[in-house]
Amino acid sequence: MRTAAPPLTRRRARALPAALAACLLGGACSEAPPSPAGQGGAGPGGAGATPATTTYVSAGAGFGGAPEELPRSFLVTGVVTDGAAPLEGAIVMQAGGEPALVTGPDGAFSVEITRDIPGQPTVVAAKIGYRTDGIEFEAVPDGPMEIALRRVSPPDNALGYTYGDPGEGDPHNSTRFCDHCHTTLVAQFLESGHARSAKSPLLQAVYAGVSLAHGDEASCAAAGGRWKAGRVPGTEAGVAMRCYLGSGVLPDLNPSCGGAGRPSCDDPALPAAERPAAFGACADCHAAGIDGPAGGRDLLEATGIAFEKGDHCDACHKVRDVDLSKPPGVAGALMIQRPRERISADPSSKLLDVMFGPRPDVPNRFMGGSYQPKYSTSAYCGGCHEQKQAALLPGAALDPARWPDGLPIHETFSEWAGSAWNRPTSQCQACHMPETPSLKSSVDVTTEANASISLGFVRPPGSVLSHVFLGPLQGEPPLIRGSVEVRVAAASVASGELAVTVALTSELAGHAVPTGEPMRALVLLVAAEACGAPMAPSSGMTVHDTGGALAEARVGQGARLSGAALAWPEGAARARAGDVVRVVRPTGAYDDYTGVGRFADPSLDAADKGLEIRAPVGEARVVEAGGGAIALSGAIPAQDGDIVYLGAPAPAPPADVERPAAAFAGAAGYTFAKVLVDPAGARHAPQHRAVDIASDNRIPPGHVAVTSHGFAVPAGCSGTANVTATLLYRPVPLALARERGVDARDYLVDVAAWPVPLD
Repeated sequence: MRTAAPPLTRRRARALPAALAACLLGGACSEAPPSPAGQGGAGPGGAGATPATTTYVSAGAGFGGAPEELPRSFLVTGVVTDGAAPLEGAIVMQAGGEPALVTGPDGAFSVEITRDIPGQPTVVAAKIGYRTDGIEFEAVPDGPMEIALRRVSPPDNALGYTYGDPGEGDPHNSTRFCDHCHTTLVAQFLESGHARSAKSPLLQAVYAGVSLAHGDEASCAAAGGRWKAGRVPGTEAGVAMRCYLGSGVLPDLNPSCGGAGRPSCDDPALPAAERPAAFGACADCHAAGIDGPAGGRDLLEATGIAFEKGDHCDACHKVRDVDLSKPPGVAGALMIQRPRERISADPSSKLLDVMFGPRPDVPNRFMGGSYQPKYSTSAYCGGCHEQKQAALLPGAALDPARWPDGLPIHETFSEWAGSAWNRPTSQCQACHMPETPSLKSSVDVTTEANASISLGFVRPPGSVLSHVFLGPLQGEPPLIRGSVEVRVAAASVASGELAVTVALTSELAGHAVPTGEPMRALVLLVAAEACGAPMAPSSGMTVHDTGGALAEARVGQGARLSGAALAWPEGAARARAGDVVRVVRPTGAYDDYTGVGRFADPSLDAADKGLEIRAPVGEARVVEAGGGAIALSGAIPAQDGDIVYLGAPAPAPPADVERPAAAFAGAAGYTFAKVLVDPAGARHAPQHRAVDIASDNRIPPGHVAVTSHGFAVPAGCSGTANVTATLLYRPVPLALARERGVDARDYLVDVAAWPVPLD
């Protein structure tokens, strides 16, 4: 039953500038919105309209009052409705202040308005699922008022829509661009990974199954690839000849195309019956802003701003709600709602926009602000940064005993949720969206003098957050630099060996390090020097294959080592003078590390965690290579079953802050990564091929990882040994980067040095 509302005072709507009125009613929007303080935003109401249908009501109309005549504080009473009946559960407050109350079944409110809050005194009502509304005051109202909220239609993931352009971070003189008002935030966004989410060369190369390392047919064929026509990413139908090499989402998931003798899966000339139908859900998170239906789209449909600006403003602020029980991205977890209501009964009239956001006092009707507090929580980020998937390859399946709920590809949200950082004050935004001190509101021009419905309200210091969305390599210093502390925890000398223990502590990261994309890894390099020369590794842990190798083999199976002569056809074809050959020996002992997700289960024994410790046997420089053989600078005492890696010299510690990635497998040190496996058992598989996880020893938040290493003390050497532990962050695996022709670099996380007496 409808609850009777108190008698309502009717007010005349504030007149709108003609240009903006034309824009709102479906005309061209090339002009700027009104900027003088106190002018209202967009709305269909005209003279004589009631507050039930008009947002920007001047409470002073008919009173002849001026803002300066308002008392320091006054009471506003009224009712919040949905346009027809009282609305329960609506927040009512003075804009720019704090929520005052939540309406009961009768929708009634009574709020004190004070001029101590900067700007035009305004009462606002908001409720999840409704467009926020408000009334500005130039005089004390003489009776109760009505604030009518317009409902937002239910999620429309299956419906079409054309997204708006963020702009270039310049104050365009057009409301068609977000940067017209939100100039700084757009400029920040354009520097973010979200803006590059669809056009990443590596993403596009893995998606189509191409290599950018080969620019002609001969080079492609020599590498084992196929030279074919394919679509140029970001274009509607652009075609170029490219080298198809290695795995790819489209050819791996769609047997009808790709492969020997068949056109590429991204060839626009492909017959309709052979076109891909499986897309690996890549676009659901990497290209949320593709026009049309949301979810299940081909990444190559990302053109225009969907390609150039990735997960842009209009896409992110069309998320009505988040449901982490559903698949990630706009296919489910991010519940998309684009505007369907129109500003009038005329079916040709302009759509009434909706923009969801974290504040309840954004009543600008041109934006269609709608309150959604999840924008301020980690749950919003979890809509893409939490992903479990079934086996995607045709005919493949997961082990249901190991992965009953799907393979956890991305676990950043759950890593945070299960940590001590899961607190209201330390959501993801606390680190990745630092404050923007230069702004008083999300609108660049907002001041205490002009704060209003049209120009936004002044926000508390520190609450206007950056839209750079800092990634691990962004910030001053970069976030990755503060994520893990490295220290030499212990060092001692006994029986001619220097024993070293290194501790790596994750104290400042609210998730595992590294997190997110499984290709990311940490590489720890441990070195010791005494008597003016490097000390040879003699025992302990070594860098796994995650650290990268130019070639790998087993002694007795593809490689034969006799003293300083190494017979190894594959290695000899790739080796160059100055490279390093490292040999390690499987020990049969496993690292009982503290893992992430399933690998944190205390019931697992060390072998179940999948990281066998491989001890150093020896290493030597390549002197000469050719004819299937490599001449080394010294003998290595290898035996059958040992693993031999071809790699690069370790950098002289401390490493540069940034340097090209190099092959460190087999060096004294360790690696920290999630290692995906495909059906053939290939390690470091791309996620679309993954059916298992071999190990996950990434460092959980608040935990300490410990490694141990031994170095031979040179005969007759005394004095002091200098131990250095250097931790590097590697975003892209070396092998994948070389195969795809993209840059791979290492970034310094931390370095620790410790002198150790040898006497």
